[in-house]
Amino acid sequence: MKIQPLSEEACLVKISSLIKIWIKKFSKKTLIIAFWLITWEAVSFFIGNHILLVGPLAVFARLAEIIQTSNFWESTWVSLSRILIGFSLAFIIGIILASLCASVKLVKEFMLPVLNVIKSIPVASFVVLAIFWVGSNNLSMFISFITVLPIVYFNCYKAIKETDEKLLEMAKVFRVPLYKKVRYIYFRETLPHLISAANTGFGFAWKSGIAAELIGIAQGTIGFNLHTARVFLQTDYVFAWTFSIVIFSYIVEKAFLLLLRRF
Repeated sequence: MKIQPLSEEACLVKISSLIKIWIKKFSKKTLIIAFWLITWEAVSFFIGNHILLVGPLAVFARLAEIIQTSNFWESTWVSLSRILIGFSLAFIIGIILASLCASVKLVKEFMLPVLNVIKSIPVASFVVLAIFWVGSNNLSMFISFITVLPIVYFNCYKAIKETDEKLLEMAKVFRVPLYKKVRYIYFRETLPHLISAANTGFGFAWKSGIAAELIGIAQGTIGFNLHTARVFLQTDYVFAWTFSIVIFSYIVEKAFLLLLRRF
């Protein structure tokens, strides 16, 4: 059946409709953000103590000031690179461990207690121990790794065990090579779970990694700058650095998920 192309008038109507929908969604989000910013500023004004709570105008002014310094970009790069390394290692090793445990029952029996213990221990306890093990410079990398590993493992393991048996049987009958089976069956089946693990894990990696830098007082990092701001009671600096963490976390997470989907 031949598809008739849309007329010029119909195309304009379609484009106009899409623009209206986009403006409506954008306006709604803008209004919601504006509401919470105004509420934040009002609460700050009502409290009247910038040590307890500083308003968004002061925070954005401080953020505009610190992003012009070399310390901001150097600290951000150091923290970001270390946390990303820890996250990436946890993601890769978590997938490998899940695959081994799903294939070999004995490996699962040995690894499951360790992963359950890692999942249960508070981050603060790990940070205190890890300072002695790896030092403050590698602390955020190690803590990000430890925090994300169980998340990736349990998501991936569940996905592998729930892979469609009919697809696996078909692959066996047609003698599909292992690498094709992994790529076209297991990877497609586990991808939604891996995306979910990445969504959850990346947030935990950032929070635990920065907290580790703060507790371990790792110099030249975002955590160290937060520690300095806390010591000098500079609440506006604390909020400014925290806001920058949220922005970079969001950007890097979206980039990672995009790469994962394209892969």
